[in-house]
Amino acid sequence: GGVGKTTLARKVYDDIYMEHHFYVRAWITVSQMHQHREMLLGILRCFSLVNDYTYLKSTEQLAEQVYRSLKGRRYLIAMDDVWDTTAWDVVKRSFPDDKNGSRVILTSRLANVGIYASSGSPPHYMRCLSVDRSLKLFNLKVFGRENCPLELEKATKQIVGKCQGLPLAL
Repeated sequence: GGVGKTTLARKVYDDIYMEHHFYVRAWITVSQMHQHREMLLGILRCFSLVNDYTYLKSTEQLAEQVYRSLKGRRYLIAMDDVWDTTAWDVVKRSFPDDKNGSRVILTSRLANVGIYASSGSPPHYMRCLSVDRSLKLFNLKVFGRENCPLELEKATKQIVGKCQGLPLAL
């Protein structure tokens, strides 16, 4: 973790163009201890389609409600922090493929999950920052500029080295 998967996905999801391009959008955080019902309810909450009756529905009924709410609409669904393929299997049947430009963004620290869920286009793999880019990012965050004071250069390089190119650690 910490390489910037969620940050990149959130930046794409929150982009003003995305807000206007997609009729329906939903962001859910799946995590390691996901529950199938909660994932589907999370999607429905993003559409403001949850009431007291919704909580009485079975997982299958919730999946059908998600499907009906997306059918015929261009949607963007972001599933953050997916740990296994079963999470994808549960919700993918709720995503109609109307060939209208709808998209699903999935973040995972496990390559096999991204490969399993990909449909045609290969997953985007995040890389750690180089030492130079790590130093620039650290200096911008700490000092407000790309260079640090000379007297702190050694300490800065040690700190950046311990972060191993992970933007979140910086």
